[in-house]
Amino acid sequence: MKKKKCQKGLYYAASLLFVMLFLQISPLLARTEQTPSERTISGVVLDVNSDPLIGVTVAIKGTTTGSMTDIDGKFTIKAKSNDVLVFTYLGFQTQEITVGKDNTINLVMREATLQLDDVVVVGYGTQKKISVTGAVTNAEVKQLQAVPAASLSNALGGQLPGIITRQSSGEPGFDGAALYIRGMATLNTDQGFTAPLVLVDGVERDINLVNAQEIESFTILKDASATAVYGVRGANGVILITTKKGVKGKPKVTYRGEYAVLTGMRFPKYIEAYEFATLMNEASFNSQLSSLPWSTDDIQKFKDGSDPYLHPNVNWIDEVFKKDTWQTTHNLNVSGGDEVVRYYVNLGYIGKDGLYREDKSYDWKTRGGKFRRYNLRSNIDVNITKEITLELGLATTIQDRSYQGTSSGDIWRAIRQTSPLIYPVRNPDGSISGGGATAYLLGNPYGLATQTGYTQMYIGNNQGNLSARWDLSKLITKGLSIGAKFSFDHYYKNEVARRVDFGVKQVTGKDTNGDYIYETWREQGTMGYKVDIQDSNYSMYGEAAINYGRSFGLHDVGAMLLVNRREYKNLTAGSSLDNLPYRHQGLAGRFSYNYDSRYLAEVNFGYNGSEQFPKGKRYGFFPSLSLGWVISNESFWNKSVINHLKFRGSVGKVGNDKVIGDRFLYITAVNSSATGYYYGSGQSYLGGIEEKKFGLNLTWETATKYNAGFDIGILDKFNFQFDAFKERREDILLKRQKIPAYVGLVPHGTPYGNVGVVDNKGFDASIEFRNTTAYGLTYSLRGNFTFARNKIVEDDKAEPEEFYQRTKGTSLEQAFALVALGLFKDQEEIDNWAKSEYQTTIIPGDIKYQDTNGDGVINDKDRVYIGNPQIPEIMFGFGAAVSYKNIDASVQFSGIANRSTFLTQEGMYPFMLEYPNYNVLREYYDNRWVPGADNSNAKYPTVIAGKNEHNNRNSTLYMRNASYVKLQNAEIGYSLPKQWMNKTKIEGIRLFLNGSNLLTFDKLKIIDPEQNINDTYPLQRTINFGAQVNF
Repeated sequence: MKKKKCQKGLYYAASLLFVMLFLQISPLLARTEQTPSERTISGVVLDVNSDPLIGVTVAIKGTTTGSMTDIDGKFTIKAKSNDVLVFTYLGFQTQEITVGKDNTINLVMREATLQLDDVVVVGYGTQKKISVTGAVTNAEVKQLQAVPAASLSNALGGQLPGIITRQSSGEPGFDGAALYIRGMATLNTDQGFTAPLVLVDGVERDINLVNAQEIESFTILKDASATAVYGVRGANGVILITTKKGVKGKPKVTYRGEYAVLTGMRFPKYIEAYEFATLMNEASFNSQLSSLPWSTDDIQKFKDGSDPYLHPNVNWIDEVFKKDTWQTTHNLNVSGGDEVVRYYVNLGYIGKDGLYREDKSYDWKTRGGKFRRYNLRSNIDVNITKEITLELGLATTIQDRSYQGTSSGDIWRAIRQTSPLIYPVRNPDGSISGGGATAYLLGNPYGLATQTGYTQMYIGNNQGNLSARWDLSKLITKGLSIGAKFSFDHYYKNEVARRVDFGVKQVTGKDTNGDYIYETWREQGTMGYKVDIQDSNYSMYGEAAINYGRSFGLHDVGAMLLVNRREYKNLTAGSSLDNLPYRHQGLAGRFSYNYDSRYLAEVNFGYNGSEQFPKGKRYGFFPSLSLGWVISNESFWNKSVINHLKFRGSVGKVGNDKVIGDRFLYITAVNSSATGYYYGSGQSYLGGIEEKKFGLNLTWETATKYNAGFDIGILDKFNFQFDAFKERREDILLKRQKIPAYVGLVPHGTPYGNVGVVDNKGFDASIEFRNTTAYGLTYSLRGNFTFARNKIVEDDKAEPEEFYQRTKGTSLEQAFALVALGLFKDQEEIDNWAKSEYQTTIIPGDIKYQDTNGDGVINDKDRVYIGNPQIPEIMFGFGAAVSYKNIDASVQFSGIANRSTFLTQEGMYPFMLEYPNYNVLREYYDNRWVPGADNSNAKYPTVIAGKNEHNNRNSTLYMRNASYVKLQNAEIGYSLPKQWMNKTKIEGIRLFLNGSNLLTFDKLKIIDPEQNINDTYPLQRTINFGAQVNF
C-alpha cells in the first residue's frame, strides 16, 4: 500500500510539472505580433540559484536606452513590443529577449561557458583559466548535484573528459564506482593501486563521503604539468574538491528535500523447475546413463505446482529480493557574513533501504540492507586583520548500517547454487527447508537472507582543517603572501554482530496417513553476540607555503614554494609493521610566466619522500614543463568568429608509491614457525623460511607523461577542448617471475623488483554549445569523449613456448582464452578435428576450438589473448539542457566501448561441479544445443551429467561485448513565480523530478554491462522527486 501511494504521489508530481510546463510555453507558441507602442516593462533578473543579480545592464538593442537592476535584481525600462532587450552581466551569458506583449519579463541568467578571468583550482593553488597550460578539467557542479546518488563517484559517469568510471555493485554502502583517470597504466591493477589521489579542501579524503550539495568546485588534474607538485603520488591523476564557503551578505537559508523510488534492474533470469528436470534428463541421455532422474509425471508436477513440497518450483530471486525500495535525502544550509566573518554550515542526511526481503516475525530491522548517513559541514573564514585570514573547516560524517547476518556474496552464491526444484522455501510446518547436511544443501537462499540474524555497523569520520594566510603586499612587496594549513582526521568503524544458524528440515515423503515425513538436518541455533572495533585510524597533514603573484606591465609572474608532511596510522592493524605510521613529506614548487596573455610558460616540481623504501631511495624529484600560446590574442587575429584559441603542451615525470600492500619491502621477513621439514619418520617439524626477501634497490613507479592540446571558442557560444596524451610507466614493482625454484626463494621468499613497464596513450575531448534566443529560451548541448589504450612492455614473465602467448604487447586485464569456432555438428566433424586434451569423449554439440599451434591437440597451448580488456578503453557522455522562464530541463547520457566480459558463472555451465543442482540461466537453456533438434541457431554447447572439462573453459564462445549507452540522468524543474511569495520570507521555491540509470542500450541484456556476471547485486533505477526552498 505504501509503495502504491509513493508511486501515485510521484505520478501526481510529474503531472503537475508537465501542466506547468505547458502553461509556460503556450504563450510562446501562441505569440502574435502587436502594434508597436512604448510602455513600461519591468522584471527581475536572477541566477540559477534564484538569487537576485545586482547591476545587470538592460538595454534596448541598437539604441543607447538602458537601465540596470537594483539590489533586489529588479529593473524597469520603457520599450515597444518589437524591441529586443539585451541583458549583460560580467561572468554570465549575454541574453536577448523580444519584448512582445508582456509587461513583465523575469529572467534567469546563466554563467558563461568560457570566462578567461575565471579562477581554476589547480594543485596547491588557483590560476586564471586563460593562463592554465596543463590538462585540467572542471565539472559543472550543478550536473553532479542533479544525480540522486548516495556515492559521489556514481555521479561522474560520462560527465567529464579524461575519467572512466565503473560501478560494479548496487548494494547500499558498497556501491561506489571505481575511478580511472585516463585509463590504467600499472601492472598492479587493483583499484587501490590505480585510483587517483582525491583531495577535499586540500587534504586526502574519501570521495564517497562528500555530500554533492556541499561542493563548490570539482577539478580533475590529468597530465604531469598539473600533477607534478604531488610528485610520488601524482601518477594516477588527481581530483580536487573544494567545499562551499560563506560570502558577504545577509544570511541565506536553503532547504532541499528529495524522495526516491529505487527499482532493481537486470536480475539474473533462471529457468523453472520443470525445465530444470527436463535438462537433467537430457544430460543423462547425452551421457548414455541407464535411467533418467525424472519421470514424465514428475515433470508435470513441477510444472503445474500440484505437489509444491516434493516437487517445488522456486524462483529464488523473487523469494529473496523486493522489486523496489526507497531513498530520501535532506539538506539544510545557512550562509552569510560580513567584512570580518563569513560562514557556511550544512546539515545533510541520506537514507535508503536495500532490496533484500525481511521476515516480519523478527524485529531485526535490517530493512533489506539499511544505509543511513548523517553529515555536518562548517566552513568559517575570519579576517583577523585586513592582511591575515583564518579558515576553519569542520566536517563530521556518521553512518548507520544494518545488514542481514549473511554477506551478500554468500547469498548470491547460494542463489547461483540452488536449483528451483531442490527444495521449497519453507516446509508445510513453516520451518526453513533444506536438502542435506552439507553447507551447500543447508544454504537455503531465503534463510540466509532473512533467518541468520543481523550485523550493525557504526562508521564515523571526523575531519578538521585550520588554514591561515598572511598577505605581505604592504609589509614586504606587492603580491607576496605566506600560508599554512593543518588538518586532523579520525575514522572508526564498529560492528555489532548478532548471528544465528537457522533450523533446517526436509520433507522426504508422506506416511500411510498422507502426512509429511521430515528429516531434520540442523537444529535452530542460539543467537550470538559480538562487538568488534573493525577499524580505527587517524591522519594528520601539515603544509606551509609562500606564494607570489604580480603583474609588471605586460608581464605576469607567479611562484609558489610549499613544504608538506602527512602521517597516517592504522590503530587496529594486525601486525607490528602495519601498526607503524605511514609518512610522506616533501617540497612542491611552481613558477609561471604570462606575457600579454599570449605566451605562457610554467614549471612545476615535486620533491617527495616515502618511508616505504630503503634509505637512499626514499626521495625523488618530479619536474614538469608546460607551454601555451593564446593565438587569438595576437594583433593579427580576427575574433569575429573564433574568439578564443589556445595551444598547450606539457612534459613531465610523476610517481606512484601505492605499489604493493606489504610494508617495508627492503626488510627480510623470516617465519621461524613454518612447517614443511621432514626427517626420518616422515613427521613434519617446525622450521624457518624467508617469507619476504629484502630488496635494497626498490623504489616507486615513475611515469613520464606527454600532453598536447588546444582550447577553442567560437562566437562566444561554442567551446571545444582537445588533449592527446602519452605515458610510459616504468619501474613497476612486481614479484620477480624469472627466479628458478632451485634458488630456494619460490614461492615464499620471492623478492620484488622494479621491473614492469607499461605504455598508455589516447586522447580526451569535450564540446559545448550554449545559446539564448530572442524569446528568452536558453539551451545548451554538450559532449565528451575519452580514449585510453595501454600496452604491456615488460612484466618479467618468462618467454612462453608459443610466441602468441606472450603478454608483452597485450593490454592490461585482457582475456586469455581459447578461440571457439562454433559447435561440432556431427561425429564426422569431430573425427576430422584436433583431439581434445581436456576430455576424452567429445560429442556433437560440444565446442569446436581453434588449434592455434596446429599440433593436432586442443590444450592450453591454444589459448590466446583476445577481445578487449575488463576496464573500458572508451568512455563518453553527451547531454542537453533547456530553460524557459520558470521551467528547466536537462538530460545526460553516458556510455563505454571497447570492453569485453565473459558469461562464466555456474548458470552457464550446467551440472559442472560436484553438486548437480546449481541454477541454470535462461540464456543458456533457450540457446543450447539439443540432440535431434534444429541447432542452426544454437549458441551454447550440449549438456552432460557431470563436469565437462572440454566445454567449461574461458573461450570466445562466452565472450561478450560489454559496451553500452545509458540514459544516466534526466531532470525537469519548475521554479514558482516570485510574486507568489512576495508576502513571505521565501525567496524562491523550485520543484523538480529527476532520475538516474533510466535506460540502458546494450547487446549483453542478461546482466548490467557495468557488472561482471558474478557481481550480481543489481544496480537500481532511481525516480526522484524533490523541492528546494531558498529563504
